[in-house]
Amino acid sequence: MDRIPRLAPFVFLLALHGCAGLGSGGNGTDSQGAVQPAAPAAETPQAGARSVPVRDLRWIIDRLQDGQLAEGREALVGYLRREPGNPTARSLLQQIDTDPVALLGRNYTTYTLRPGETLGEIAGRHLGDPLRFVALARYNGIERARSVVAGQSLKIPAGRGGVAASAPPPATEADVVPAEERAEQFQKRIEAELAAGRIDSANAAIEQARAESPGGSGWNGWLDPLARRARALAFQQRGLAQLDRRQHEAAYDSLGQALALEPDLQPATRQRQAVRGKLVAEYHEAAVVRYRNQQLDEAIALWDKALKLDPGFEPARGYRTRALELKRRLQALGAAGNG
Repeated sequence: MDRIPRLAPFVFLLALHGCAGLGSGGNGTDSQGAVQPAAPAAETPQAGARSVPVRDLRWIIDRLQDGQLAEGREALVGYLRREPGNPTARSLLQQIDTDPVALLGRNYTTYTLRPGETLGEIAGRHLGDPLRFVALARYNGIERARSVVAGQSLKIPAGRGGVAASAPPPATEADVVPAEERAEQFQKRIEAELAAGRIDSANAAIEQARAESPGGSGWNGWLDPLARRARALAFQQRGLAQLDRRQHEAAYDSLGQALALEPDLQPATRQRQAVRGKLVAEYHEAAVVRYRNQQLDEAIALWDKALKLDPGFEPARGYRTRALELKRRLQALGAAGNG
């Protein structure tokens, strides 16, 4: 029986604070202009915890080009946990784990590198894929694929592992594409893919360009910005898709990652501003529900999130002040009752 008198001050305080601005029913606005939900509504589902970042293929190929096979292998294993069917990653891992002679065969011809040629280019010409440079490097006992130089003699697999069983015909001057021209071709191709929104195709071209880039050629000067833009566009695509699914918190995060890479990217800039307003409203409305249900700590935490996104959002600031004051008074009443 003694529980009823103890509840009276709590009910009185809650009623007092409720009368200060919370309506008893229906949609409306309080004295500070805040929207009043008619009834407690379910919160908008928020994105879950982030997964552990996985290295992208460009980063992995860079390491393999530098001969860091152990680090590259570890990254490939992690990549394949996320995308087990990726053919490029599976091929690269096979080239690391399989004996190169077993993979490419014992028979070979010899070939002398010409100026500007790379292992990636030779692998593309003779093995059918420039990204088989890993196997070709191991086949020749080369630790760093980038370290090859003109005049160096290579073993080219003949038969099972290679495209042809005989040595290539002597090249004419027209057969050798200068590095500058190849760079221009790659650059135009990548830019066209990005402009068309084909991010996967652009990334594949970027990976191929890195595999074929001559050591010290300066290709990174234009490849790095294009790769950064490709990553930004990928984040933007993800954010817009999340926005379509009404996953506002996840969309806000993805669009933010896009803008961290390309600060002026559109429509990421415009859409992130719009979704910020939606998130602020969602946090505020959910906090009002918590406040009405006497879940003060949860309400305050939601208003904190709203104010972090929009410090000038006065409805959240006003309600948060009331919630803190109510919490303080309830704690004082509890302490007095225990005394």
